[in-house]
Amino acid sequence: MLNTNQKIMAFDFGEARIGVAFGNDLLKIAHPLTTVMGKNKHEKLDKIGQLIKQWQPNILVVGVPSQTENKQLLLAAINKFVSRLKHRFNLVVELVVEDYSSYIASEQLDEQLIYGIKQKKALDQLAACAILQRYFAQK
Repeated sequence: MLNTNQKIMAFDFGEARIGVAFGNDLLKIAHPLTTVMGKNKHEKLDKIGQLIKQWQPNILVVGVPSQTENKQLLLAAINKFVSRLKHRFNLVVELVVEDYSSYIASEQLDEQLIYGIKQKKALDQLAACAILQRYFAQK
């Protein structure tokens, strides 16, 4: 497959925090950007809008858990998030199974001797990186 140098922004969605990572399909290396937090969905989308304006991605990728029990509420929230991204930013949004992305991120932080509460600052960003790496692996 020919590399097109598409810029991709990935999201690890959570109700409280949204991890964000960035990369391109030429190098296929995910880089952590930030963790988006806000009082409500509008504030979070405004912050995401600022990131999109700054980084100018061509594609947005959102992690979704595989269909398992007790995930229905989370899936519904993710689907609303995806819909808002599509309508507000008019970009292609692709979904990637995110299973174990937070576990992978936590393991990476453990390897750097960062444990417990100290992981909170970077965990969501690294989970977004794991989602983006999975996206690259599928392309």
